[in-house]
Amino acid sequence: MTGYLLDTHAAIWFFNGDETLSETNHITILPIKTSHLTVLESLPMIHRDPFDRILVATALDEGMTLITADRNIARYDVPQIW
Repeated sequence: MTGYLLDTHAAIWFFNGDETLSETNHITILPIKTSHLTVLESLPMIHRDPFDRILVATALDEGMTLITADRNIARYDVPQIW
């Protein structure tokens, strides 16, 4: 899978009509897969927030770009915007 994965704050901004975000089409809620958890186990403990860590793992496993303003996530080797 390719595409974009929204961090929680980016999703809230999008659904609240934030004009700094471009129109995002075909939003799908992804279930957590076993393969995401396998990647999660291998991540360095840079970020202690478990929800952000699963977002990083999901983006890496799915080959997605993470849309986030979180500076701690930027320390991971994951494609991201912002």
